Amino acid sequence: MIIERSHELYKVEQAFRISKNDLQTRPIFHFEEEPIKLHILVCFVALVVSKHIELKTGVSIRKFTDESKKIVDGEILNYIANKIVTVKAHPTPKMKELIAKLESPH
Repeated sequence: MIIERSHELYKVEQAFRISKNDLQTRPIFHFEEEPIKLHILVCFVALVVSKHIELKTGVSIRKFTDESKKIVDGEILNYIANKIVTVKAHPTPKMKELIAKLESPH
């Protein structure tokens, strides 16, 4: 029983570590109850989404975010037309593979 509880505690601690490091959630200071509850909700939802990504793709959330940061759109100002043109980046082959895993029903 004690060993089972220690494993559960480890999972909770691991979740907080992921939340703090990989998702970069930080404590914030509020003085009213509603913003505190909303902050906790946002952090919890981010943790749930990250866990879903990890389970579906088989890679850590850190590796997933590192790969997704390689996809960067650019903006170019056309001085003649005075318009901003957005150049869309294409996902890397690895990111395409991860997206396919996320979209699969299993």
